[in-house]
Amino acid sequence: MPAPRTPADPEQEALDWFTCLRQPGCDEALRQRFATWCQDPLNARAYAQLEAYWQQLQRPAPRPRPRLLHVHRSPVGLWLAALFLLLAGALAWLYWPLAQRLASELHTDAGERRSVRLADGSVLHLDSASALNVDLRGRTRVLNLVQGQVYLEVALDGRALEVRLDDTRIQVYGTRLQITRHGGHDELRVLNGKAAVVQGDDQRLVGAGERVTFSDTHIGPVEKADDKDAGAWRRGRLNARNMPLVEVLERLAAYRGQQLWLLDEQAAQRRVEADFDLDHPEQSLARLAADQRLQLYSLPGAWLIAR
Repeated sequence: MPAPRTPADPEQEALDWFTCLRQPGCDEALRQRFATWCQDPLNARAYAQLEAYWQQLQRPAPRPRPRLLHVHRSPVGLWLAALFLLLAGALAWLYWPLAQRLASELHTDAGERRSVRLADGSVLHLDSASALNVDLRGRTRVLNLVQGQVYLEVALDGRALEVRLDDTRIQVYGTRLQITRHGGHDELRVLNGKAAVVQGDDQRLVGAGERVTFSDTHIGPVEKADDKDAGAWRRGRLNARNMPLVEVLERLAAYRGQQLWLLDEQAAQRRVEADFDLDHPEQSLARLAADQRLQLYSLPGAWLIAR
């Protein structure tokens, strides 16, 4: 890696990294330095733009359109075409979360937890398989949580801060909060200060020690929350307190890089009261399956089937 320039030029440094990472001698130490460099949002954005431009250059030139011919279509061919489209759609659906993570500025792999200090002094703690985009340039700081879970320690610098989850906005008036994207709903938990969940004309004000769940079209009622378990995952623990079984299975499966398919709908809402080790998700899943009398099957393609 060339010597640092003064002042730093993210675009030029991104080009240097792009060249170095494609050399035969690229080793793990160099990749670690690259990961550290990417913690700066400006650097990460510059590299992502360069990568996208490179992908466009790699696309083959469009071929001339062939002349249309009348071809006899056999039933076998139609069935094979339908099967191919079905398989392609299933693969796209399965790997879409991974593609979303890799395209985000800040992301973690399955089983990885990561803490990042932003340029404004705020600290983000990302859970396993999480992804987030950051924009600190305007009068309102914007964080876009794509997937997973984040624990925020917000630095007050005179500007507003807003967290976006698709069409839902969370206006932050405090310093510590946790936001989680589950399979069927999202959750805000405030530990210090206040925050407002806004969807169009509907909104909920959430204070310290409270939580609220919401979907794309509905915000639930504000409830009291137990703050003791809020950040347990940062220590590698999942403290399930009256938590739906499906939610516990999803969390443990995510730490193995798997998506859950629960075949027993009645069992999905069973309540779980137990503590689990997130750093050893295989043992935790085996224990949970034994307690709940479930059978687990791991399939190729990052699937976990429970029945």
